[in-house]
Amino acid sequence: MYIPKGKLDPNIYYTNGGEYVLSTTRTEYKGYYHKDLMGGIWTDKEHSVDSIKLIPPTLNVTPIPSNINICNSQSSTYYQISKVSNKPTPKQVAVPVSDALPPTQEEYQQTYFTRYILQYKLATKPVYIEVNKNTYYSILNATESNYYNMVEVLWKIYGPLYDKKENGILIQGGVIDSNLRSIQEASKKISGIGNYLNDLLLYYKQ
Repeated sequence: MYIPKGKLDPNIYYTNGGEYVLSTTRTEYKGYYHKDLMGGIWTDKEHSVDSIKLIPPTLNVTPIPSNINICNSQSSTYYQISKVSNKPTPKQVAVPVSDALPPTQEEYQQTYFTRYILQYKLATKPVYIEVNKNTYYSILNATESNYYNMVEVLWKIYGPLYDKKENGILIQGGVIDSNLRSIQEASKKISGIGNYLNDLLLYYKQ
């Protein structure tokens, strides 16, 4: 994302890890970073179109093991699942690792791309897992789908930040306004998903 030099903090910062994750892959970031004057945090010493936005790890998906034995009483996070759910619990549920892919150049040209999100029903706290299309549909068409709320979210990644209207008629959807509408629609299937989709400019390019 391009940001004019006059809107950048001139200071250079460094993190040893544990403070930020990459907004694109949700992996931990270590190294130099810089800030813009609007509160955004970005990789590298100097800003460029290749700089990646950083977010605190608290905004990331709640860490979960790749496989959860929900009948294991030693699991501090999930041992009460059978009490929370009135449904019979299976011996083991394989929880997919987040394998979501960033937008392609073709999707930037289309200005939108689709995000695929799962919410694990049996967790004691909301657990969101963002996956790629293949993973999403493999789960949707399997018996494991009974243990997830699932939603596809149309996500705007290119264009003006806000809606453009003429005489009260929408002529071009803005990134922020469009993504707010998508979150509102997704909330009909997964209540509270807005807490996960809190970065309205994730993947945005001007």
